Amino acid sequence: MLDSRVEWIARDIDFLSAEGELPQITRIVMDPPSSVEESEAAAAELRVKLGVPAGPLHGLQRCAELAGLFAFSLDLSEGGGDAAYVAVGDVGVAVINGALEPGRRRFNLAHELGHHVFQDAYAPEVGLSPQDENEMLINAFAIHLLLPRRDAEVIRSEFERDLRLAAVAAAVRYRLSWTAVCSQLRNVGVIDAGTREDLASHPPSRADFIELGERWVAELVPPSVPPLYGRRVLAAYRRGKLTEARAVELLWGTVDRWELPAQDEVPLEAWRREFEPLA
Repeated sequence: MLDSRVEWIARDIDFLSAEGELPQITRIVMDPPSSVEESEAAAAELRVKLGVPAGPLHGLQRCAELAGLFAFSLDLSEGGGDAAYVAVGDVGVAVINGALEPGRRRFNLAHELGHHVFQDAYAPEVGLSPQDENEMLINAFAIHLLLPRRDAEVIRSEFERDLRLAAVAAAVRYRLSWTAVCSQLRNVGVIDAGTREDLASHPPSRADFIELGERWVAELVPPSVPPLYGRRVLAAYRRGKLTEARAVELLWGTVDRWELPAQDEVPLEAWRREFEPLA
């Protein structure tokens, strides 16, 4: 299902681009990593290009658009796979399975963003488990993009006497799954292997969130379309370039027909000029 959805949306992107309804986006292109260290460096480089060198990378769909990737989150059921990517000319399209938990959705989008910037023309549906070295390196890129080493160290310093609360803070602030947070904190040396196993086996409770005093904010709630893409579709509809049915179709269930804005009226003088006989 993922492959069919991503191909369908790719055709829509191609159509809108041909009609001049999508802006020219400069795709961010980077050399593929050949080691975990290079994956980490690439993640740091992309953050700089996106203007967020440190701190949580919130609004990941918008960040992906800035890199030339249009990401859609659709409910494909828990058995519907994780994510898929395909290149469409100078841009890319990713479909994320929105039925998965929020942290995993963000990781999956970061993974597909890796395929995009490393110029994989087509990435088949994949899961979190690396199937080969390339997938492993893109997974490393994804987690370092979402939670950089330095950020993990800063959180560790903030909660120096409570490693568990530090991990909970990282999960909430960086909007990551508990498993991903525990693994990344171990990867960057903030916690040891034993602590990682202990934390991973005891997911956060409501009491942990109350103690932290912060709450989780979910992203990529399905259905969700890229923000710039959505605005351009509605702008085309307002101008009469798209029918009501076509606009709703392109917005993938994010709006109903009755929610569409009013279309612009064509000025009377413009109609007159349109039908005036040629001199």
